Amino acid sequence: MAWNDYRSSPPPGTALGHKDDLVDGSARSVLIDSGKGGFPVLLVASKGLIRAFVNSCPHQDLPLDYRSSDIISADGSMVLCSNHQAGFRINDGIGVLDLGHDCALDVIPITIDADGTIRISVAG
Repeated sequence: MAWNDYRSSPPPGTALGHKDDLVDGSARSVLIDSGKGGFPVLLVASKGLIRAFVNSCPHQDLPLDYRSSDIISADGSMVLCSNHQAGFRINDGIGVLDLGHDCALDVIPITIDADGTIRISVAG
């Protein structure tokens, strides 16, 4: 499913957070009030890049950080679902480990404003 197919998806341009609130090698979940309900977002910072995903494991439909906020692999290349360790590449959300195979995270396209605000991309 695409991020904007969710009933509660916010419109492009919506602020998701600030880049200074993320530490490299970490993930932060935020719940965005879209006016249509809460929309779960996972912001990930790794190797100097920031990515955003819908915070829902495609294998079990639970938040990726449901049991723990420590969900970045030791090498910084994957998001690991805290429920069953399914692994998804940070670069593109594709499942590559254990129960993540044949699944993918829903990527939210983002831009980062000059002031560091992370927003849903208007072009994505």
